Amino acid sequence: MTLFKQIALLLSLFLLTILTTVLILNFQSANKGVQDRLYEDAKNTATSLSLSLGSANGDLSMMSTMINANFDSGNYRNITLLDVDNIALYDRTIEGDITAIPEWFFNAIKIEAPIASANVSAGWSQVGILRVQSDATYAYKQLYAILIDLVISFCVIASLSLIIINLLIHAILRPLREVQKQASAVIRNEFIIQNTIPYTKEFKDVVLGMNNMVSKVKAMFDKGNEELKMHKELEYIDQNTSLKNRQYLIDRLPEYLKIDASSKGGINIIVALSGMIEANEKLGHQDVDKLFLKIADIFRSNSKIFKNSIVARINPTEFSLLLPDCTSEKGLGIAKDIYDNITNEIEESGLNKDETFVSLGLYAYNHTDTIAQLFSNSDNALAQAKFNKNNIHLVKTENINEVMGKEAWKKIINQALLKNRFNFVSWSVIDTRAKKLEHHVLSINLALDKSTSYSYAQFMAPAIQTGLSNNVYKNVVSMLFKTPDMILSHSTYSLRLPYEYLDMKETYEEIRELLKNKALPFKLIIEMPDKMVRKDSQHIKLYKDLFQKYGIEIGIFEFIGESDDYQYLQELRPVYIKAESSYFVNQSAQSLSALRLITDSISISLIAVGVMDMKTVDELEKKGIYIIQGLATEQIEI
Repeated sequence: MTLFKQIALLLSLFLLTILTTVLILNFQSANKGVQDRLYEDAKNTATSLSLSLGSANGDLSMMSTMINANFDSGNYRNITLLDVDNIALYDRTIEGDITAIPEWFFNAIKIEAPIASANVSAGWSQVGILRVQSDATYAYKQLYAILIDLVISFCVIASLSLIIINLLIHAILRPLREVQKQASAVIRNEFIIQNTIPYTKEFKDVVLGMNNMVSKVKAMFDKGNEELKMHKELEYIDQNTSLKNRQYLIDRLPEYLKIDASSKGGINIIVALSGMIEANEKLGHQDVDKLFLKIADIFRSNSKIFKNSIVARINPTEFSLLLPDCTSEKGLGIAKDIYDNITNEIEESGLNKDETFVSLGLYAYNHTDTIAQLFSNSDNALAQAKFNKNNIHLVKTENINEVMGKEAWKKIINQALLKNRFNFVSWSVIDTRAKKLEHHVLSINLALDKSTSYSYAQFMAPAIQTGLSNNVYKNVVSMLFKTPDMILSHSTYSLRLPYEYLDMKETYEEIRELLKNKALPFKLIIEMPDKMVRKDSQHIKLYKDLFQKYGIEIGIFEFIGESDDYQYLQELRPVYIKAESSYFVNQSAQSLSALRLITDSISISLIAVGVMDMKTVDELEKKGIYIIQGLATEQIEI
């Protein structure tokens, strides 16, 4: 119960108790007054009527006439005239009419009308005794009318008082509600400074304290943001050419070399410059650096037509151009153009092209390659190029794992989509320090029938090649929300959704409609790619608001700290960031410290994925990364 309700209830009970007490006291006072009035009326009537009866000199007919006149004009239950021997000479009595009074009231209130007596004398002789008793029915009616008036007054006063109390409490506790909003924002890792300082000292101290705490946390985040941006420049940028460096290329490659990569392959060109020692001796370092700047511009010019291409300087004399979706023919054309342009720059700078020359090794990579395979085959191509007369050599590898053609896969996947033949499998994410399960990661299997099934790694690449991957995710997400597997109940699961699926305009509306009609029996975390959340903030904000409305949290995957500003982490407030284990292992202590400053200030966990062995686990723990995902989790007991 809120403090407002507690105070309102307490004051309301106190007020109602006081008003009820006043009502009871007023009614008791009215009751006593009415009963006293009954006796006074009876006594006055007995006294005045006895004097009148005395003037009748014992004439019973005259006395009865006088008694009748008084009885009919007043409210009496009984008037009796007795002789000196207590024998009734005349008597008038009526039965009280109490039909207008509720029975409960008559039973609850007991009124006894007293009897007043007076002697009736004719001169010096006593004629008899007159007894008068007032009618209690009249008193009941009066008391009931008083009670009704008191209850009405009570209700009116109580209602007005409760309204006034409610308004006053709202006014008094308004600063407390602002404090509560600020505290709730802190729980959600939002930085809200309350500008309106309340006058109440206690509330003022709390607001100032909260503002101070929020300011410090925000300062921590901003400091981490600035440090991480600075280290990103140092970690990823080659200072001489402003190209990306080898570390950046290695951290980005997992995004290109995976089963569900958006591009199925392309060309990686390794460009090596020979004779640079001689060039430095002849031109000097400054002119050689200028030559490298011109060469870097040549690389940028030839790679900009390819979406998501990477140009990196991997050592002082070698460069890498990763060109997704580039064919071998186009790659060879680009390599020839690069070779000619660099050769021209070498000649224009006054160098001997036979002494200082360029070699280009091209490797037609496949998205199923490993990073080691890509570098090994690229280096092999470069080595062949150095012995080639035109200094350009292309290496291709055939995909020996391709056992079915594209059309066969297309038929299988379409059949699975038609019959909803997908199901979920999960694996664990473990906290190695606490020895506990953090959450489960959901993956997809294609089960064509009881004897034929394909893992995510087997069917997703063909699904991407045949343009059916988004249909697969649409089917899977619909299945997750419409017919959630009850086996998954009472735990936390994460589902990774790719950039291409989330980027479709209809995806948001489809998920919104699904969430309207079904509540999940488990806690869900939707994982979004870092390259989407750091760029498309408005689109992501719609997803964030939608997921927050239905209690679904957001995680980020494929994080490599590439953003120019990390404020998007504060705005999105994901529960965790997932990055390749190699990313964390290769980060400098300063860069990782800056990242931790950001994530700790807004309670974001760091999770290393692709952890394959305990050696990597040990390396991660030395870096302060304790939450892991990968085959190594099977070797950890929890």
